[in-house]
Amino acid sequence: MIDLDMGAYAAFVWPAWGISAAVLAGLAVRAVVASRRWNAELKQLDKDAPEARARTAPQK
Repeated sequence: MIDLDMGAYAAFVWPAWGISAAVLAGLAVRAVVASRRWNAELKQLDKDAPEARARTAPQK
């Protein structure tokens, strides 16, 4: 089984784990928020400039 008793080091180890988990969670939230913002901006750009898309389309 997993032994989670850190003895005298527990006062240092568990806060380090907690801080690490909080930082990773914060980075994940930040990435999701940025992704949603970029998707919204891309949709707005696609909606605003359909003629630009036609100009850059490859000619047959």
